[in-house]
Amino acid sequence: MTTVSEIALSLTRTCTTVPPEQYDVCRVCHGSPSPGFAVCYSCAQTMSQVSFPCDRVVPASLYKTRSQLHYFLKYYKDDPRKDFAVKIVALLSYFLARHSGCIASTAGGRWDIITTVPSTKDRAGEHPLATAIGWVTGLRDQHEMLLRRASAAIGHNAANDLAFEPLRTLDGERVLVVDDTFTSGARAQSAASALARGGAQVVAVVPIGRVINPEYNDSTREYWDRQSRIPFDFETCCLEPDTSEEEYDMW
Repeated sequence: MTTVSEIALSLTRTCTTVPPEQYDVCRVCHGSPSPGFAVCYSCAQTMSQVSFPCDRVVPASLYKTRSQLHYFLKYYKDDPRKDFAVKIVALLSYFLARHSGCIASTAGGRWDIITTVPSTKDRAGEHPLATAIGWVTGLRDQHEMLLRRASAAIGHNAANDLAFEPLRTLDGERVLVVDDTFTSGARAQSAASALARGGAQVVAVVPIGRVINPEYNDSTREYWDRQSRIPFDFETCCLEPDTSEEEYDMW
Protein backbone atom coordinates (compact mmCIF):
# COMPACT_ATOMS: atom_id res chain seq x y z
CA MET A 1 0.00 0.00 0.00
CA THR A 2 1.34 3.41 -0.98
CA THR A 3 1.81 5.77 1.95
CA VAL A 4 1.41 9.50 2.16
CA SER A 5 5.10 9.92 2.93
CA GLU A 6 6.18 7.99 -0.17
CA ILE A 7 4.04 10.15 -2.43
CA ALA A 8 4.83 13.45 -0.69
CA LEU A 9 8.59 12.88 -0.58
CA SER A 10 8.58 12.10 -4.30
CA LEU A 11 7.22 15.62 -4.88
CA THR A 12 9.86 17.65 -3.06
CA ARG A 13 11.32 18.92 -6.34
CA THR A 14 7.96 20.40 -7.28
CA CYS A 15 7.78 22.44 -4.06
CA THR A 16 9.41 25.71 -3.02
CA THR A 17 10.31 26.59 0.56
CA VAL A 18 8.05 29.07 2.36
CA PRO A 19 10.15 31.58 4.33
CA PRO A 20 9.60 32.53 7.98
CA GLU A 21 8.51 36.05 8.84
CA GLN A 22 11.31 38.56 8.24
CA TYR A 23 11.83 42.04 6.83
CA ASP A 24 10.78 41.21 3.25
CA VAL A 25 8.18 38.50 3.99
CA CYS A 26 4.47 39.14 4.61
CA ARG A 27 3.75 38.40 8.28
CA VAL A 28 0.37 36.87 7.32
CA CYS A 29 0.75 34.76 4.16
CA HIS A 30 4.58 34.63 3.97
CA GLY A 31 4.46 36.04 0.45
CA SER A 32 6.32 39.07 -0.85
CA PRO A 33 5.09 42.50 0.34
CA SER A 34 6.13 45.78 -1.21
CA PRO A 35 9.39 47.15 0.23
CA GLY A 36 8.86 48.73 3.63
CA PHE A 37 5.57 46.94 4.36
CA ALA A 38 5.06 44.11 6.85
CA VAL A 39 1.93 42.82 5.10
CA CYS A 40 1.46 42.31 1.38
CA TYR A 41 -1.15 44.35 -0.48
CA SER A 42 -3.52 41.41 -0.99
CA CYS A 43 -3.57 40.44 2.69
CA ALA A 44 -4.03 44.07 3.73
CA GLN A 45 -7.00 44.39 1.37
CA THR A 46 -8.79 41.11 2.05
CA MET A 47 -8.29 41.19 5.81
CA SER A 48 -9.73 44.72 6.01
CA GLN A 49 -12.91 43.61 4.25
CA VAL A 50 -14.08 41.00 6.76
CA SER A 51 -15.03 41.15 10.43
CA PHE A 52 -12.82 38.32 11.67
CA PRO A 53 -9.74 37.85 9.47
CA CYS A 54 -7.22 35.11 10.15
CA ASP A 55 -3.64 36.36 10.46
CA ARG A 56 -2.08 32.89 10.63
CA VAL A 57 -1.66 31.54 7.08
CA VAL A 58 0.71 28.58 6.79
CA PRO A 59 1.35 27.53 3.18
CA ALA A 60 2.91 24.13 2.56
CA SER A 61 4.74 25.41 -0.52
CA LEU A 62 5.21 28.41 -2.76
CA TYR A 63 4.67 28.06 -6.50
CA LYS A 64 4.58 30.16 -9.62
CA THR A 65 2.34 29.82 -12.65
CA ARG A 66 3.31 27.23 -15.26
CA SER A 67 5.27 25.26 -12.68
CA GLN A 68 4.56 21.59 -12.02
CA LEU A 69 2.81 22.28 -8.71
CA HIS A 70 0.66 24.88 -10.44
CA TYR A 71 -0.28 22.25 -13.01
CA PHE A 72 -1.32 19.79 -10.28
CA LEU A 73 -3.35 22.41 -8.40
CA LYS A 74 -5.03 23.73 -11.53
CA TYR A 75 -6.10 20.40 -12.99
CA TYR A 76 -6.60 18.03 -10.04
CA LYS A 77 -10.32 18.80 -9.86
CA ASP A 78 -10.93 17.49 -13.37
CA ASP A 79 -8.32 14.75 -13.67
CA PRO A 80 -10.28 11.53 -14.29
CA ARG A 81 -7.33 9.38 -13.16
CA LYS A 82 -7.26 11.16 -9.77
CA ASP A 83 -3.46 11.09 -9.92
CA PHE A 84 -3.10 14.84 -9.35
CA ALA A 85 -5.58 14.76 -6.47
CA VAL A 86 -3.60 11.98 -4.81
CA LYS A 87 -0.45 14.09 -5.09
CA ILE A 88 -1.87 17.27 -3.63
CA VAL A 89 -3.66 15.56 -0.73
CA ALA A 90 -0.44 13.68 0.05
CA LEU A 91 1.39 17.03 0.20
CA LEU A 92 -1.23 18.47 2.50
CA SER A 93 -1.43 15.41 4.74
CA TYR A 94 2.30 14.96 5.14
CA PHE A 95 2.80 18.65 5.81
CA LEU A 96 0.13 18.62 8.53
CA ALA A 97 1.57 15.47 10.06
CA ARG A 98 4.97 17.10 10.30
CA HIS A 99 3.86 20.56 11.43
CA SER A 100 0.63 20.31 13.41
CA GLY A 101 2.74 21.04 16.49
CA CYS A 102 4.16 24.21 14.91
CA ILE A 103 0.69 25.46 14.16
CA ALA A 104 -0.71 24.50 17.57
CA SER A 105 2.15 26.11 19.47
CA THR A 106 1.60 29.47 17.75
CA ALA A 107 -2.20 29.25 17.88
CA GLY A 108 -2.62 28.40 21.55
CA GLY A 109 -3.56 24.78 20.97
CA ARG A 110 -4.62 22.18 18.45
CA TRP A 111 -7.72 22.16 16.32
CA ASP A 112 -10.88 20.10 16.81
CA ILE A 113 -11.98 20.08 13.17
CA ILE A 114 -10.38 20.45 9.76
CA THR A 115 -12.63 22.06 7.14
CA THR A 116 -12.23 22.93 3.48
CA VAL A 117 -13.28 26.12 1.70
CA PRO A 118 -16.30 25.53 -0.55
CA SER A 119 -15.98 26.21 -4.24
CA THR A 120 -16.97 29.69 -5.39
CA LYS A 121 -17.88 28.32 -8.82
CA ASP A 122 -20.85 26.22 -9.84
CA ARG A 123 -19.64 22.70 -9.17
CA ALA A 124 -21.96 19.84 -8.36
CA GLY A 125 -21.27 17.68 -5.33
CA GLU A 126 -18.48 17.73 -2.80
CA HIS A 127 -15.41 19.91 -3.31
CA PRO A 128 -12.63 17.77 -4.85
CA LEU A 129 -10.23 18.61 -2.01
CA ALA A 130 -12.75 17.36 0.54
CA THR A 131 -13.15 14.18 -1.50
CA ALA A 132 -9.38 13.66 -1.61
CA ILE A 133 -9.10 14.20 2.16
CA GLY A 134 -11.50 11.29 2.53
CA TRP A 135 -8.84 8.99 1.05
CA VAL A 136 -6.42 9.60 3.93
CA THR A 137 -6.97 7.71 7.16
CA GLY A 138 -6.66 9.89 10.24
CA LEU A 139 -7.12 13.07 8.23
CA ARG A 140 -10.65 12.21 7.13
CA ASP A 141 -11.66 11.59 10.74
CA GLN A 142 -10.83 15.21 11.55
CA HIS A 143 -12.57 16.68 8.51
CA GLU A 144 -16.06 18.13 8.41
CA MET A 145 -17.66 20.44 5.89
CA LEU A 146 -18.73 23.44 7.97
CA LEU A 147 -19.53 26.00 5.28
CA ARG A 148 -21.66 26.39 2.19
CA ARG A 149 -21.62 29.03 -0.49
CA ALA A 150 -23.85 32.03 0.24
CA SER A 151 -25.03 34.96 -1.86
CA ALA A 152 -22.23 37.53 -1.66
CA ALA A 153 -19.61 37.61 -4.37
CA ILE A 154 -15.86 37.16 -3.93
CA GLY A 155 -13.29 38.58 -6.31
CA HIS A 156 -9.55 39.04 -6.54
CA ASN A 157 -8.60 41.13 -3.49
CA ALA A 158 -12.31 41.27 -2.62
CA ALA A 159 -13.35 39.25 0.43
CA ASN A 160 -16.82 39.29 1.98
CA ASP A 161 -18.29 38.27 5.34
CA LEU A 162 -21.39 36.96 3.59
CA ALA A 163 -19.74 34.83 0.92
CA PHE A 164 -20.15 31.67 3.04
CA GLU A 165 -22.45 30.55 5.84
CA PRO A 166 -22.10 27.79 8.47
CA LEU A 167 -23.88 24.51 7.91
CA ARG A 168 -24.52 24.08 11.63
CA THR A 169 -24.25 25.87 14.94
CA LEU A 170 -20.65 26.36 16.02
CA ASP A 171 -19.89 26.68 19.71
CA GLY A 172 -16.25 27.51 20.19
CA GLU A 173 -14.90 24.61 18.10
CA ARG A 174 -11.30 25.17 17.07
CA VAL A 175 -11.15 24.92 13.29
CA LEU A 176 -8.25 24.55 10.86
CA VAL A 177 -9.14 25.81 7.39
CA VAL A 178 -7.41 24.08 4.48
CA ASP A 179 -7.49 25.06 0.82
CA ASP A 180 -5.70 24.17 -2.37
CA THR A 181 -4.35 27.59 -3.39
CA PHE A 182 -3.82 31.02 -1.86
CA THR A 183 -3.67 33.92 -4.30
CA SER A 184 -5.09 37.06 -2.71
CA GLY A 185 -6.65 35.38 0.31
CA ALA A 186 -10.17 36.50 -0.57
CA ARG A 187 -11.68 33.00 -0.34
CA ALA A 188 -9.71 32.00 2.76
CA GLN A 189 -10.43 35.20 4.67
CA SER A 190 -14.11 35.09 3.72
CA ALA A 191 -14.32 31.50 4.95
CA ALA A 192 -12.41 32.22 8.17
CA SER A 193 -14.62 35.18 8.98
CA ALA A 194 -17.81 33.24 8.29
CA LEU A 195 -16.67 30.51 10.68
CA ALA A 196 -15.75 33.02 13.38
CA ARG A 197 -19.04 34.87 12.93
CA GLY A 198 -20.75 31.52 13.41
CA GLY A 199 -19.00 30.88 16.72
CA ALA A 200 -15.84 28.95 15.77
CA GLN A 201 -12.25 29.75 16.69
CA VAL A 202 -10.16 29.67 13.51
CA VAL A 203 -6.73 28.27 14.38
CA ALA A 204 -5.04 28.88 11.00
CA VAL A 205 -5.46 28.71 7.25
CA VAL A 206 -3.27 26.10 5.53
CA PRO A 207 -3.16 26.34 1.73
CA ILE A 208 -1.24 23.70 -0.20
CA GLY A 209 0.27 26.33 -2.49
CA ARG A 210 0.85 30.07 -2.17
CA VAL A 211 1.19 31.51 -5.69
CA ILE A 212 3.98 34.01 -6.34
CA ASN A 213 4.37 36.19 -9.45
CA PRO A 214 8.10 36.92 -9.83
CA GLU A 215 7.32 39.41 -12.59
CA TYR A 216 5.27 41.65 -10.31
CA ASN A 217 8.22 43.79 -9.24
CA ASP A 218 11.92 43.59 -8.45
CA SER A 219 11.47 42.70 -4.79
CA THR A 220 9.13 39.83 -5.63
CA ARG A 221 11.59 38.54 -8.22
CA GLU A 222 14.39 38.66 -5.66
CA TYR A 223 12.13 36.93 -3.13
CA TRP A 224 11.30 34.12 -5.58
CA ASP A 225 14.89 33.70 -6.77
CA ARG A 226 16.09 33.36 -3.18
CA GLN A 227 13.42 30.87 -2.16
CA SER A 228 13.74 28.77 -5.30
CA ARG A 229 17.44 28.24 -4.58
CA ILE A 230 16.70 26.70 -1.18
CA PRO A 231 16.23 22.91 -1.38
CA PHE A 232 12.71 22.07 -0.23
CA ASP A 233 12.55 20.01 2.95
CA PHE A 234 9.37 18.90 4.70
CA GLU A 235 11.15 19.36 8.02
CA THR A 236 11.19 23.13 7.43
CA CYS A 237 8.14 25.18 8.40
CA CYS A 238 7.55 28.91 8.04
CA LEU A 239 6.51 29.01 11.71
CA GLU A 240 9.13 27.13 13.70
CA PRO A 241 10.88 23.72 13.86
CA ASP A 242 8.85 20.80 15.15
CA THR A 243 9.26 17.14 15.91
CA SER A 244 7.27 14.74 13.75
CA GLU A 245 3.90 13.31 14.65
CA GLU A 246 2.01 10.29 13.39
CA GLU A 247 2.03 9.61 9.68
CA TYR A 248 -1.26 9.45 7.85
CA ASP A 249 -1.77 6.47 5.55
CA MET A 250 -3.70 6.64 2.32
CA TRP A 251 -6.78 4.57 1.59
